[in-house]
Amino acid sequence: MTGGLTGEALKAARDHFLAGGSVPAELLPPAVARSWQRSRDAGLMPWQAPYYAPLGTDARTRDDRRLARCVADEAEHLWSAFGGPDWTILCTNAAGVIVHARRSAHSRERRFGPIVAGRRIEERAIGTTAPACVLAEAAADAGPVEVHAGQHYLDEFADFFCLAVPIHGLDGDVAGALDITGVGRRDPVQLREHFHLAALAVEHRLLATLERCHLLRLQPDPRWLPTPLAGVLAVTDDGDVRAASRAARQMLGLPARGRLALDAATALFPAASPGQRLGLLRPAPRPLRLPAIDGTHLWVQYARAPLARAQPRVRTAVNAPLPTAADSPAAVAEPARAQPACTASAPPAPGALHEHALRAVREALREHRGNVAAAACQLGVSRTTVYAHLRRAGLRPDAGGAGNDDRD
Repeated sequence: MTGGLTGEALKAARDHFLAGGSVPAELLPPAVARSWQRSRDAGLMPWQAPYYAPLGTDARTRDDRRLARCVADEAEHLWSAFGGPDWTILCTNAAGVIVHARRSAHSRERRFGPIVAGRRIEERAIGTTAPACVLAEAAADAGPVEVHAGQHYLDEFADFFCLAVPIHGLDGDVAGALDITGVGRRDPVQLREHFHLAALAVEHRLLATLERCHLLRLQPDPRWLPTPLAGVLAVTDDGDVRAASRAARQMLGLPARGRLALDAATALFPAASPGQRLGLLRPAPRPLRLPAIDGTHLWVQYARAPLARAQPRVRTAVNAPLPTAADSPAAVAEPARAQPACTASAPPAPGALHEHALRAVREALREHRGNVAAAACQLGVSRTTVYAHLRRAGLRPDAGGAGNDDRD
């Protein structure tokens, strides 16, 4: 798209567009073409430098902290597969504020400098980017968006490639965007598949933060119940549906977005037998096969009992797959070998938990060059907590980034 005749055609079309002409829709994906139009309407010119609003001084919202916790592990997996010194992986909330960012400590790419947690990346200030397109097109469910090199509106990003996918929240609305940006070659098909699955896993973890709810997994094919491709329902003790993942809404024919006004989960399966309905909120050694409204069948697996507030906060539930009776296809096929469905994963030993937290603290400090306030903001904790972990390990803030697990 950016080389040879196509590159020249795109450059000529850009010049025509900046002179007041129409958007070169035949050379741009529709979402990117609309972003160009919005960027020009905001008064941006391609030769301008991007403007990044200063880091906010206000504490992040509860939703931001929750999203940051839920995306952290998935971002690390993606980084292991696709990261590098000229790449960054980030997640924004629905307003474009970065809640999590990952890049190599050895990156010399100056343009990654402003990409830190707490910074807002707005289309009207930095032009066309993949996360900006995802968020702006949220109402139209645009899905994944790619922006290749010269398709960026600002010249500053003329050699960048970026791809972003939407993350849907508890009510089905777009809660944020998960993005990879960098210079070099990556296979867009692989990126789309992996980032889509990662976004689905984040949505599962968001549902796992609902402590006082039973969690049910849904899938037409039982082999996919333990994977991000399953739908997830959150149901109260009274049987009310509290929330549903986007996939579950699609499987059950529910509205794609908005709070669910459902008095009983059993109403979702009107053709099910009384015994099957009673078994929905009961741990079982194997999933139920229930008739769906459209005449097909769905496998429903009891995944987790409600978590009491007296128990440790759900960080382990958020940072791991949903506790379930069967976390492998073999366990679905051989229910006699599965553990009881209500058994959650055992929490890590105190020492292991501290090591995990210390590693996260050190990585955040390394990313922010020892800035404790910025690291605490990224992690969603107080500065006191960061200092406490460092003191326990006998480290100073400027030594917190010691060690290197980055991929170069």
